[in-house]
Amino acid sequence: MADINLGQIAATTMENYHDTLVDNIFKKHALLNHLKENGGTKMYDGGRKIRVPVMYGSNSTVKAFSGTDSLDLTYQEGVDAAEYDYKFYDVSVVFSFTDSLLNQGKSQVIDLLKGKIKQAELSLAERLNDDLYNGADSDAKEVTGLETIVEDNGTYGGINGTSYAWWRSYVDDTAEALSFADIRTAKNTANNGNGGSKVSLIVTTQTLYEKFFSLLTPNFQMNPVMTKETKRLADASFTAVEFEGVPVTFDESCSAGSMYFINVDNFKLGIMNGADFKTVKKAEPADQHISVQHIVFGGNTVVDRRASLAALKNKTA
Repeated sequence: MADINLGQIAATTMENYHDTLVDNIFKKHALLNHLKENGGTKMYDGGRKIRVPVMYGSNSTVKAFSGTDSLDLTYQEGVDAAEYDYKFYDVSVVFSFTDSLLNQGKSQVIDLLKGKIKQAELSLAERLNDDLYNGADSDAKEVTGLETIVEDNGTYGGINGTSYAWWRSYVDDTAEALSFADIRTAKNTANNGNGGSKVSLIVTTQTLYEKFFSLLTPNFQMNPVMTKETKRLADASFTAVEFEGVPVTFDESCSAGSMYFINVDNFKLGIMNGADFKTVKKAEPADQHISVQHIVFGGNTVVDRRASLAALKNKTA
């Protein structure tokens, strides 16, 4: 057993496992899964910040003309940029020489290491998914979550939504029982306007999902023909039904009393190239018989049209 090179085994195993690890990170939670499978993730080459263009006005030079009519060459404003800081996450996989002694044989050592990687993978996915909802609320090092993003005021992406009406989401925070009318208004409002796409996912808590489901029985008949995304979510073991063609599901990390209306064309998880759950080998400490590997993620949530997102808050069953 003394001939087993823990560092080499750990590095090789984690390198070979990388693609599976990345895939599994996005499989565990409905929102992460929806983003990955529907173009809701985007790689960025680095730099100090993620910068995305935002359009807040139309071009007034559009005109009908004939022959030699003069054209309108007025310089147009209406395009700005939102900026987002990269946020970084790390989870360590520590494997001791004692572990190898207690798990005799190279194959058993590898099995133990895979178990440790799985543990790290699940923990990282859980933390990242949780922060997609409430991140940066109390810790600026976290990705910015939906609680901050989907608001009708406040600064986000370096743009003040309180000052600029075009940089606001629709938010209904009236304390009341969840209703179809509330859901429909939020969805339709998020769908309005140029530059945005239709809501692709409605995600809420288990309590509000079950309330939504109960409303279907006396008032609506569920459509037996599911959209492609609803069927895909169901096939991926997520509980989902539809509201006017949009998948509705629940997530244990979703903020209590909340329902979010997501659009993957305008809301994405930006990922730094080279920090896409990359495995990093650290030097082994001289005073310990351990091998240390790290899994690193760098990125942040990115929005180019805040009005394409909506939220219901303070709703009850």
